[in-house]
Amino acid sequence: MGSALAALLTARFAWRRRQAPGATPLALLLLSLAVWTLTYALHWLDVPPGAVFWLDATFFGVVGAPVCVWLLTREFTQPDRPMRGLEWLTLLAVPGVTWGLLLLGDPGGVLFGTGPTQDAHTRLAGGPWFRVVVLHGYALIALSALALGQFWLRTSGVYRRQAGVLLAGLCVPWGVNFVSVLGERPFPDFDLTPMLFMVTALVFLWGLLGFRLFDLVPVARHQLVEQLGEGVLVLDGQGRVLDLNASARRLADPALAHPVGHPVTRVFPRRGGDLAAQINGLEGQTELLIDGRSHEVRVSHLRDRAGRSQGQVVVWRDVTRQRQAEAALRRAHQELQARLTEIERLQAELSEQSVRDPLTGLHNRRHLGRALEVLRGQPFSVLLLDIDHFKAVNDSYGHAGGDAVLRAVAGQLAGAVRPGETVCRYGGEEFVVLLPGVGTDAALAWAEGWRQAIAARGVRLGGQRVPVTVSLGLAGAPEHGTDPDRVLLAADGALYAAKEGGRNQCRVAPPPVPEGTSPEAPALECPT
Repeated sequence: MGSALAALLTARFAWRRRQAPGATPLALLLLSLAVWTLTYALHWLDVPPGAVFWLDATFFGVVGAPVCVWLLTREFTQPDRPMRGLEWLTLLAVPGVTWGLLLLGDPGGVLFGTGPTQDAHTRLAGGPWFRVVVLHGYALIALSALALGQFWLRTSGVYRRQAGVLLAGLCVPWGVNFVSVLGERPFPDFDLTPMLFMVTALVFLWGLLGFRLFDLVPVARHQLVEQLGEGVLVLDGQGRVLDLNASARRLADPALAHPVGHPVTRVFPRRGGDLAAQINGLEGQTELLIDGRSHEVRVSHLRDRAGRSQGQVVVWRDVTRQRQAEAALRRAHQELQARLTEIERLQAELSEQSVRDPLTGLHNRRHLGRALEVLRGQPFSVLLLDIDHFKAVNDSYGHAGGDAVLRAVAGQLAGAVRPGETVCRYGGEEFVVLLPGVGTDAALAWAEGWRQAIAARGVRLGGQRVPVTVSLGLAGAPEHGTDPDRVLLAADGALYAAKEGGRNQCRVAPPPVPEGTSPEAPALECPT
C-alpha cells in the first residue's frame, strides 16, 4: 500500500509539470506502478473476489509500465522526434492484446496457462503469451536503459544528473524483477518487484524536488537548436558527426537513419568531401555553394584547456535569397546608373541642341554670347562673315537653294577651324568665327584663305555651279578693346566696310580713336 501511495504522490508532482517533455509518460508510469503494487497488495490480503483475481489484475500495470518507461525515455532524450503511426502500433500491440485477454478472462490459458492444480502462485508459470509479454517488456526496458546511458555519456552538469536519476529509478526494481522471473527469488512465494517500486517513486520524487527533473530537461536544445533555421553540425577531431539538428539533417543522406558517429563524408555524401576540405583548419566565416544555393558558414573549434582543437561546431545559414536580393539591388542600381547616364546624355544633347543652329549644325547666337563671356580679359580675334548677294540666290533658286549655300559655307568653316575655335551662325547669312589666343595678323591670313577657298569652290544648284563669295570683317582684343561686345561691334563695322567696298573682301577694323582725337580711319582691306 505504501508503494502505491508513494507512486500516486509522485505522479501528482509529475502531472503538474506535464508541459515538459517526459513528464506525462512519467505520470502514467507511476500510475501503472500504483496499479501494480496496489493489486499485488490486495492479492496478498486475499480481498474478495479472491487472490487469483487480484494477481491477474496486476498485469494491467505490468504491461503498461514498460511502455511508459520507453515513452519517458524517448521524450527525455529525443524531444524533437515525435512517435509515428507504425511505432505506436509496435509499442502498443502487446499491451493491447494482453489487456484484451485479461478482460476476456484469459480464454484458453493463452496468458497464464492451464492446469488442474493452478493457484495464485503457480499461475505466473505462464502460457505462451506470457513469454511474449516478458520479452516485450524487457526489450523496452533494455532500449530505455541504453538510450539513457548514451544520453548520460554525451551530456554534463544537471542533465547528466537527471539522466542518472532516471537510470537509478528504473534499473533497481526492473533488475530485481528480472531475477524474480528467472525463478531465483530470495522469497519464493513473494515478488519483491512491487515493493521496490517504492524506491522508484522516492527516487523520482527526489529528482523532481532536488534536481528539478523536467524543469531543466534539455528543452533549450530542442527550442534553440532543433528549431533553428540554420544548420548546426558538431564534429570530433576525426571529422565524425557528434550531433546535428533538423536543418542539417535535411542535407544529410536520407538513407542514413542515424548519422551520429559516422564521418562527415558519409553523412553528406554529395558534398561531404568539399565541406570537410573547406572547413578543415578554418575558424571564422566563409561562404559555400551547396546544391546551387549560397550558404554562409561559421566554424568554431572546440578546444581543451591546452588550446588544442578537439572538434568543430559548424553553423550554416542559407543566404540564397539575400544574395539574390543583393544581386537584384545591384542590377537595379546599374540600371538606374544607366538611366541616369542616358538622362545626362539627353540633357547634354538637349542643351547642345539649344545652342545649335538646326540648319547648319553650327553653334547659334546663344552659344556665341557664352563663348565671348569666357574670353573676357583674354586675347582673341573675332571674324564676322556675310555671304554676298544671298538674296539673289534665294530669288533664283528658292529657299532650298539658299539653305544649300548656307550649309556649304558652314561646312567649309567648320572644317577649317581648329579645336578650341568656335564657328557660329550669327543670323541669316552671317557667321562668326572666334579665334582664342590668335592675333589679328594671323587671323587676317586665315580669313583670306577661307575667303578664297569659298570663292573657288562655289555650290552646285540645279545641276550647275553657282559662284559664292563672302565678305569678312575682323577685329581683335585687346587691339579693339577688352570688352567682347565692343570687339564684336568693331568686327561688324569692318564687315560693313567690306560690303560697302565692293564685297568679296576682308576688312580689319581700325583701332579705336582715343577721346579728343580725329575720327577713326577707314577699315583696312585684306590683300586680294
